Amino acid sequence: MELTLEEVKVGAKREDFRAGVQMRMLMPRMSVRVTRFVLAYTRLTPNQITILSLMVGLGSAAAFASTSPLVVLFGLLAFHVHVLLDYVDGEVARCRGETSVAGAYLDLITDRITFPLLVFCSGLAVYQQLGSADVLIVGFIATFGLLLDKAAVDCWYRANSGSKETEVEDRYVAAPTVSGWRRLRGKLSLLAVMTRGLTAFLTYTAIAAVLDSLWHVPAAIGSFRALVLGVFAVLMPLGAIIRFIYVYRRGSIPRRQQLL
Repeated sequence: MELTLEEVKVGAKREDFRAGVQMRMLMPRMSVRVTRFVLAYTRLTPNQITILSLMVGLGSAAAFASTSPLVVLFGLLAFHVHVLLDYVDGEVARCRGETSVAGAYLDLITDRITFPLLVFCSGLAVYQQLGSADVLIVGFIATFGLLLDKAAVDCWYRANSGSKETEVEDRYVAAPTVSGWRRLRGKLSLLAVMTRGLTAFLTYTAIAAVLDSLWHVPAAIGSFRALVLGVFAVLMPLGAIIRFIYVYRRGSIPRRQQLL
């Protein structure tokens, strides 16, 4: 029997109000529709969708290693498909009652593989442009910063594993009612995350690749892609440190519904 869209949202534990960071304003609304189609018309298992997401993500990373603006733009599109499928696999698993620790582990590993590769492959493209080994060091720093950002969250979950006092799982809850000032402050916080996140980096990189093909770049900059990579080599480690300090002092990972 085909489920209604609302039944899919409830079964998949996908609240609209939780959307807010980067492309997630759109993805949760798209994913439930794709999930509804998968449930009604296919026999794809959650793990099969996860593997497909991984393949698309690896293809996206390879595309960002290119100096062709068209290939990079294709890689940006593939990245969004990768993220969309990353939503869908979990939603399908929850709607069918097929969730498992092994499946969740496989799902998380795909991000840990593809996300760092996306950053470092972008660095490889800049190396092809400029031919300077220093670019590889900058690319490594940006990649390491992204890994630290993920570790700041992962280590919190590991530290709380087995704890009976701390609820680690992200529950399905109703949207809270917050004051206008608190809502504004939350939106500003989310905006700050958006400007330094992986999606922002890849978007700026794609735009920079187009600009590099259209205009001559001053020698002091090297290339627009080099400029983006250099900026994020600072922003990504800095963001990871801020996240670590925030989680350590707060004693929890902030949820978007607490902000909005």
